Amino acid sequence: MRWAVLTAGLVTFFTMVLVAQQPPMSVPPASPAVPPTKSTQPTSPLVLPTPPAPLTAIPGTGMPPTSVPPAHGADTPLSQFEPLAAYPATTQFAVRGVLLGSSWMAKMHQPHGRFLPGYNPALRQPLPGEHDLKQARSALAMAQAAKFTGKAELKAIANQAILTLLAATKPDPTDANSRVPVHQSLVCNRVAFAALLALAIYELPHPNDKDLEAAEQLCHFLRTRLKSDGSVHYTDGPEDIPTQIDPLGVYEYPGYALQALAKSQRVRPTEWKKEAVSRGVTYYHRLFQLQQQPILAATLVPAAAELAHQTPSREAAAVVYELVDGLCSLQIPLTDARTPQWAGAFRKPGGGASASEIPETATNAMMVQAIASGYQFTQFTGDLDRARKYQAAAAAGAEFLCRQEFLEANSRHFEDTFRTYYVIGAFYRTPVDGNLDTDVTASCVTALIRFLLSGAGS
Repeated sequence: MRWAVLTAGLVTFFTMVLVAQQPPMSVPPASPAVPPTKSTQPTSPLVLPTPPAPLTAIPGTGMPPTSVPPAHGADTPLSQFEPLAAYPATTQFAVRGVLLGSSWMAKMHQPHGRFLPGYNPALRQPLPGEHDLKQARSALAMAQAAKFTGKAELKAIANQAILTLLAATKPDPTDANSRVPVHQSLVCNRVAFAALLALAIYELPHPNDKDLEAAEQLCHFLRTRLKSDGSVHYTDGPEDIPTQIDPLGVYEYPGYALQALAKSQRVRPTEWKKEAVSRGVTYYHRLFQLQQQPILAATLVPAAAELAHQTPSREAAAVVYELVDGLCSLQIPLTDARTPQWAGAFRKPGGGASASEIPETATNAMMVQAIASGYQFTQFTGDLDRARKYQAAAAAGAEFLCRQEFLEANSRHFEDTFRTYYVIGAFYRTPVDGNLDTDVTASCVTALIRFLLSGAGS
């Protein structure tokens, strides 16, 4: 008995010593931020965000929320989903995804106006990968979230992020109506950056005249990159062959440019914008028929749908339907025998179920956005068969995205304070990669907002 008591006492003593020697579980303090320069990509050290107040959005309990937080204005798109419990579960998950995702992005926003590139929750370290194109995607998502929710905090962050990115552009010395990105396309593609930044400005809640003028100047820069055959010259050298310098860029960057011009046409209509989008949609539709690249379809559909809305065009409508039908054919059904756990995601054309075909969250978000745009277009044309098909595909895609988000239920292996500030609300890269890229969460927020606004979740 005496040995048992003595042994228990020694175990208790050494346990207390080991615990006392462990460093406290606290959030690392933020280091001073250095504003980025205009001449090169920012070289400032990665800065950990200062922990804000605990989340006040719908808490991530793993269960669908039952109501929209009452703090938002009655005239916001978010208010249309009240009472939220009356909507399908996928819609409830999508609203929660937007609210928690945008709240997490707000915590990744730094004092100098840029977002942390991402976070590795396993190591509690910021991720490398500072890039203006990712910053522009994040600014776009923040502007959309601010308009959707009506939250003043998100609007302030979006405004600051856009102003910071505008500092990486300058007036064209040869054209007073044009604004040119300062970085070369080998560092950050100028066409894609200008297009995403212009889209972010157009998505702001009530953008002011100065911001709109900057967006128009960016669109005038895009105009200088247009070719007579409808293609977009997305590299810098006038004699360049873009597909040789950046072969994959042809599937993504021109689509962004056409989206920006189509949105600009709605805000400040001019004949050249309409003609540019029309020629571009025709050119890249032919390219899609030859190469069947899903990313090309995903970036082209929003521009084609916007064009068809603005100008009744059978050709543009046919493009929307063909591209969205193609994306729907790649979606993994719940009955798939190979990877039912990835239901709602999209395969590559001819892809299998190997590890190399693991669906990327950001890429799938782009496809969900395109299908939601296609569904919204069917409400304009009255194609009921496609409406049912697109609605089901958009809902399944949105549900897949929501399963890639850290919530209360799937983050309990992290310490409580840490997961509240740095984990909950973020979307991870793939179903098997839990690292958190800010632009991945931004892509998901954009897709879920498009899903909700399209009416596919009603």
